[in-house]
Amino acid sequence: MHRIPVRQIMTQAVVTIHPEELVVDAAQLMDELNLRRLPVVDENNAVVGIVTDSDILQVEAAGDAIRNSYEPEADEAWLAVGDIMTREVVTIDIDASVGELAALLVAHKVGGVPVVAWDDPARPQQAHIVGIVTETDIFRMIADAWADSQRALA
Repeated sequence: MHRIPVRQIMTQAVVTIHPEELVVDAAQLMDELNLRRLPVVDENNAVVGIVTDSDILQVEAAGDAIRNSYEPEADEAWLAVGDIMTREVVTIDIDASVGELAALLVAHKVGGVPVVAWDDPARPQQAHIVGIVTETDIFRMIADAWADSQRALA
């Protein structure tokens, strides 16, 4: 199972956002689609950051603190995604294995990563997003294999 390519378990229809979009829009999108992370991409669909539900919660908590302090005019609604995103994004290559993915998630203590491909491997800064893969995708793969084995026994 650990040799299965990431491309077989990733979600290809990735919801992304651009860095100039507002944090409140990212929060609404994540809430509506029940997402825990949004890759942030540039005009070439290259990953430039990632924003997570934790990032959004921190902004909301900071906004609450600001409203209750000496700066009532400050408002997190005007923050752009680029202001709060993590710029050092952990990604995985589309040709990596599920074993490599699991090791990457553990090593970086993250629950999901964008899947990338390169038009030109000599230019790693130009990787573009082709999917997203999470720990849930790994669990689903294991659960499906278990269910298949149970059906085979019946």
